[in-house]
Amino acid sequence: MNRKPTSPNCGLLHRDGWYLAPEGAAVHAETRTAVIADVHLGYEWARGAGGDCIPAHSLAETQARLARLLGRVAISRVIVAGDLVESPKPCARTREDVELLTDWLNEREVSLVVLAGNHDPRQTPALAETLDVGGWTIAHGHRPISSPRTITGHHHPKLRAGSVNVPCFLAGPSRIVLPAFSANAAGWNVASGRVPEGWDPRSLRCVASAGDEVLDFGPVAELARKLKGV
Repeated sequence: MNRKPTSPNCGLLHRDGWYLAPEGAAVHAETRTAVIADVHLGYEWARGAGGDCIPAHSLAETQARLARLLGRVAISRVIVAGDLVESPKPCARTREDVELLTDWLNEREVSLVVLAGNHDPRQTPALAETLDVGGWTIAHGHRPISSPRTITGHHHPKLRAGSVNVPCFLAGPSRIVLPAFSANAAGWNVASGRVPEGWDPRSLRCVASAGDEVLDFGPVAELARKLKGV
């Protein structure tokens, strides 16, 4: 990784022009593209359908995080790598939230591209499963991907140690795993959880969001030792 990005506010430069931004987005500056995953709009409406009473918040929080990202770097396209919404069940309020988010981005001359995730509803025409940007294949990650370099979501990686509990990227030579863009998403603790089959914890680095910056904690394989006693 290169700790000296060409734009000091863009985030940590990973490789091939991809930056990892504190808001939880992988940004390809050349194509003015930001990739996020696991937005889970309509979380409160899905919980409400089950009898819980949760204030409306997911749309406002998504817009606030995107506003910070747009203030950091010039973007003309946001790609959601799956799970834009919380529930695949029809929901008028969730549909309205998606429309409001789309309009909000359009007002800022930013287009929204949504790829299929395991939470997203089936629709006609069907959402695309993958999209290639800058030589990397973007997909949700709930299904195998036949590509040498991938950017995915789905696993919601987090770094937990003592009182620290922050979203993080996993970043390696051929794989970037995005943190969940939603604060409602349960997280997988990369310091103690089992790494999915086929992933190399020696080559994947934990890059955690910390306020207005991201911090590289090194290879996932060494996290438990480094954090011992924290």
